[in-house]
Amino acid sequence: MKIRHACSVACLLVVASAAFAVDGKGDWSENVWDAAIDGDRTKVDRLLKVGPDGLGTADDRSAFKDRYDLWMTHQSEARIAMQAKREESAEDMRKALAEDRLLDALRSAVEYQTLSDDYDEVLESPLVIEVIARAEATLPTVIEGHDWLYAQEILFRLRTLFEDTSSRDRWEECDRRIDANSQRLGLLRRYARQRLYDLYVKRNARLGEDPPDQFNPQLAERWRNEVESIDRDMVRDAFRTSASEHISSEGWPPLYEGGFDSLDVFGHMPSLSMTFPHMADSGRVSQWDQRLDALESQAMTMIRRGDSPKSVANRVFRELDVINDETLDVPDSVLWREFGDGAMSELDPYTQIIWPYDIDQFNRQMEGKFIGVGIMISEDEVGDIKVVYPLEGKPAQAAGVQPDDIIVNVDGQTTAGWTVQDAVHHITGPRFSWVTLGVMREGADDPIDIRVQRDLIKMYSVKGWRREARDDNGDDVWDWYVDSDSGIAYVKLTQFNEDTYMDLGRALEEMHTGNVPKGLVLDLRYNPGGLLTSAYQISDLFVGDGDIVTGEDKNGRQSFDLPAKRHTTLLGDLPTVVLINQGSASASEIVSGCLQAHEAGLVIGERSFGKGSVQTVHPVRGDAEAKLKCTTQYYRLPTGVTGEQGRLVDKEVAKEFDRADWGVVPDLEVPMNADQIEGALTLRLEADRLPGDPPRSPSDDEDAPVAADQPDIDELVTRGLDPQLELAVLILQARALATEEEESQRALLDP
Repeated sequence: MKIRHACSVACLLVVASAAFAVDGKGDWSENVWDAAIDGDRTKVDRLLKVGPDGLGTADDRSAFKDRYDLWMTHQSEARIAMQAKREESAEDMRKALAEDRLLDALRSAVEYQTLSDDYDEVLESPLVIEVIARAEATLPTVIEGHDWLYAQEILFRLRTLFEDTSSRDRWEECDRRIDANSQRLGLLRRYARQRLYDLYVKRNARLGEDPPDQFNPQLAERWRNEVESIDRDMVRDAFRTSASEHISSEGWPPLYEGGFDSLDVFGHMPSLSMTFPHMADSGRVSQWDQRLDALESQAMTMIRRGDSPKSVANRVFRELDVINDETLDVPDSVLWREFGDGAMSELDPYTQIIWPYDIDQFNRQMEGKFIGVGIMISEDEVGDIKVVYPLEGKPAQAAGVQPDDIIVNVDGQTTAGWTVQDAVHHITGPRFSWVTLGVMREGADDPIDIRVQRDLIKMYSVKGWRREARDDNGDDVWDWYVDSDSGIAYVKLTQFNEDTYMDLGRALEEMHTGNVPKGLVLDLRYNPGGLLTSAYQISDLFVGDGDIVTGEDKNGRQSFDLPAKRHTTLLGDLPTVVLINQGSASASEIVSGCLQAHEAGLVIGERSFGKGSVQTVHPVRGDAEAKLKCTTQYYRLPTGVTGEQGRLVDKEVAKEFDRADWGVVPDLEVPMNADQIEGALTLRLEADRLPGDPPRSPSDDEDAPVAADQPDIDELVTRGLDPQLELAVLILQARALATEEEESQRALLDP
């Protein structure tokens, strides 16, 4: 694809923007849009039912009526299907209870609730009450047996049932217990993998599944790599920085509280004695408890009487070393890792120490580009390095690597006992060099050697409606129109990285090569965020005046202000619908919240995630490189057209002040159930395949023509598989009728 200079995009859009103005024509179309912006769903539905009055040609009006009738048909079918699915969930719940399958009963209860209009009413259902009672009665026995995996599965489903209901206290209790349980599972995963494997064996037996593959004993020692080079100075410096910089403004006390709580949980994990023998000695554990409690009390007393942070830290860090040496006697690096992790987790979910073992991968993620082969990998429950999926058009896929392949060796070196970081270290290397991956694949008796050439891997964050081809560079060629007849364009942003703005500019330029868009769907669903600068640049395309986003420091003072720049508002007159859901976070919330506040776009979907904080990265002193990622600011959405102060969207802030006011709330809320979400995502994945692409799973027939059963991406709208997108397109089609009317009038005046 030829790369043009960015100014050509700007010039093109400035000239084209005049076509977007409606100049007061088409009252019905404007009324639909205004009602949607105001969040008046009843009025929107009424206007859409009435249909356009005098706009466009008779064929245009007939076509819109057909689209509306199809939308109503899909809504009716969805309601019928949902009711049937709800009844099926209730029956599954009864059957699971009768057969004592607690997790299945909980899963069905969650599904039953999700398919209901009133979540609180579901909690009063006798059937759901019985499921919850059974779960709460089972938990004590499960916890007493130290089956942390089973406990986590129960707690997670219970928390989901109480979420978004009036039972906030029960939700918070489940949330607290999940956090503590997550720490226990994390300790097993790091220091007692054999015990974690045993829990997975029990889990599979409980679910009637085959046991996992045999445990790899080399995993038992991998914890040494994860704690290597961690020392006391590293943790102390992280404490010092977070105490002064974290937005909570609470200084050292919460760090000590979190650190001591973490060591308390650590000391009460008898399973860890398989790695640290002294933890099996009840006398040593008792001494550990008593002396830690005494030290924490002393630290808090020193803080209350005004002792300097330095003197308190000297006392705490020196005494922790002594207590450990005289009781559990675990390696010092283990002590400091657990103390440091616990301290940071007390502050918020996003503040963390990046330990030496993880620093290389962290740095690569920050850069956004890397030299590799283009695969996403993970570690499964038995420690195998598994290919989640190869990136389309990248070297690994071209060489034949497939999803679910297990990488058993790299250049002949076994991966037994490796972590994901180990695998990344060996698979990446100089550009244009070669690496041989030995993979085990379902149905193959022996490993398959696949030779792959390393290259620069860029994660493209801008996608269109229909993938049509790949150019000579392996980059995607997109059809950008979800409805070319009405001029409705579609752009999906998967993240906000340093190239997103320029890539979006090229996409907009390509849209204009054969058409002028009359509307745009900006899909930010499942976009976890990214760079603040990228979110600012993209918001600035739509908003011409006022603030885009501001930041607040720990004292509540404005720490930054990013105003709109009128000369860069290239899309200010383009009717735009932004799609969001629970997976839209951070930078996605900045863009959607900004466009909503300034009425520069209509927001449709479901409430966003609520991640409204900004983290800064600080160096951490020690014998090896480490960093601290610390929450230092919250961002606030702009004042916008209402004149009211913009909101803080962060969920953690809302929880702290017991508010339900978090995230970006859509102008028009359109929920999607689990079946709809799965169906839409699956169709999107399959429709994006191109002829010649390798099969997506080993079970696919590699000799079969890929395109034979390839679904049409248009089915997301024509079959109503994506109701959020379908409503967005329908409203933009209504809006486009006024633009078409205006263009017709201009043509008459200027033949």
